[in-house]
Amino acid sequence: MTENGRSRGRRAAAGVCLLVPVAALLWVPGYAREEPRLAGVPFFYWYQLVWVPGCVLGLLAARLLTRRRSGGGPAGPLNPPSS
Repeated sequence: MTENGRSRGRRAAAGVCLLVPVAALLWVPGYAREEPRLAGVPFFYWYQLVWVPGCVLGLLAARLLTRRRSGGGPAGPLNPPSS
């Protein structure tokens, strides 16, 4: 596989990581109910709260899939400066 093809595949995977939480939260009829309850909290509320760390993990995965391997871009915790 060429480098361009691999990059395209990684971008597609990153797009899926970003779209899954959006689709899961926009499809309200899928979670618009009270049962099952978790510690007395209706499903409608705790389902959305469970997606908060899920969205964080999706964003992190997308970032890791699309970051540059060498040079370029600002230095940071996920992209330390090269020596």
